[in-house]
Amino acid sequence: MTGNSNSTTMSNNRETILTIVTGGIALALAFVLSQIEIFELPNGGSVTPASVLPIVIFAMAFGPGWGFLVALIFSLLQLIGGWLVTPFQVLLDYTLGYTAYGIIGFAALPKAKRLLYKNPLVRFVNGGIVKAIIFTILAYIVRWFCSVLSGVIFYAEYAGDMNPWIYSMVYNGSFLSVDLVFLLIVMIIFYIVLSKAYKRPIK
Repeated sequence: MTGNSNSTTMSNNRETILTIVTGGIALALAFVLSQIEIFELPNGGSVTPASVLPIVIFAMAFGPGWGFLVALIFSLLQLIGGWLVTPFQVLLDYTLGYTAYGIIGFAALPKAKRLLYKNPLVRFVNGGIVKAIIFTILAYIVRWFCSVLSGVIFYAEYAGDMNPWIYSMVYNGSFLSVDLVFLLIVMIIFYIVLSKAYKRPIK
């Protein structure tokens, strides 16, 4: 009984260490990529070279709980050099907007199955590209909604004669949709490469 208990404790400790180390690497990569802007709109919002991909892989490797935590930390890092108007605007554009990426963790394998694989990349591959795409799109929709609401409340003057809701939906959709498409293309290519490297069926 003691032996099994010690073995379980060691296994849990290894998983915790793996999670923290992988989370740190994912955050570092995501933050660096987020600082590389392919293009930026004049009133905020930019397209990056798949900066969310490390968060996607981490969330699918360790599930929604850890996924939301890392996404939250990522949102705090985005405050560096961000457009900060009021606390509520920060909450919508950054805290809630970027933390929404934790939703991707729901695409992960059940915990019991995840623990069968020590390599986070293998966990990502086994989670399946279809689920990864669906939950990534869902996460972007939630972020878009937060940004639209922020735009209507705090940036309505930029709409001019246009309806603030329409202006905000179009403005925020213009860069988030491109960012999403770029991310999905890179993610699918990366997934196919990993599937072949680890000899896993594409699903």
